[in-house]
Amino acid sequence: MLSASSPLATVQRFTAPGVNITEDAAFTLTQIAGFGKAFEKVLAEAVGKLPAKVGIANSNGDFAVLRVAPRQFWCIGNNVPEGLSAECVVTPLSSSRCRIKIEGDEARTLLARCAPVDFDSRSFKPGHFVLTGIHHTPVMIHCTSECEFHLYAMRTFARAVWEWVTDAAEGLSHA
Repeated sequence: MLSASSPLATVQRFTAPGVNITEDAAFTLTQIAGFGKAFEKVLAEAVGKLPAKVGIANSNGDFAVLRVAPRQFWCIGNNVPEGLSAECVVTPLSSSRCRIKIEGDEARTLLARCAPVDFDSRSFKPGHFVLTGIHHTPVMIHCTSECEFHLYAMRTFARAVWEWVTDAAEGLSHA
C-alpha cells in the first residue's frame, strides 16, 4: 500500500542562534464543521471544551482544538476524534499540511521577519493562532508556548515556506 511522504522528508533540522526549526510530522489534523443546534454540543462531547472565539485554541489533553471559523474547527492531535455524529462534517487534512516547529528565544523575532503579524508576547500568547501568509503562501501559525510555534503549510508549498523561514533565520545573530 502506498503511503504519503512529506515534502520536507529530506530537510535537516535548522539551528541558528536562539532558534531551532524542524519538521514535526507526528500529528493528525482533522477539520470538523457543522450546522444546527446540536453540532457544537456533539463536538464538545467528543473533543472537550471548544474555544469561544476564532483565533483561540483550547488544549484538551489529546487534542488542540482551534476555532478557524464560526462553525468550523481544526482538531490537532495524535489521532482522529471519535464519537462524532451526522451533525458533523469531518474532513481529514493531515496529508494536506506539513507542520514546521519553530522554537527558541528568537522564534518571535524570526516569525516577525516572515509574516505581517504582531508576534509580541503581550498580544500573541500561547493558545493563539493566526492564518496569514509567508512569501505569498497561506500558513497557519499556532503559538503553543511562550517560545514555541507550529506553522502549518500546505504540502505543495511546504518546501518554499521552509526555505523562506530558514533563510530569514540565517541573520538572527546580526539583528
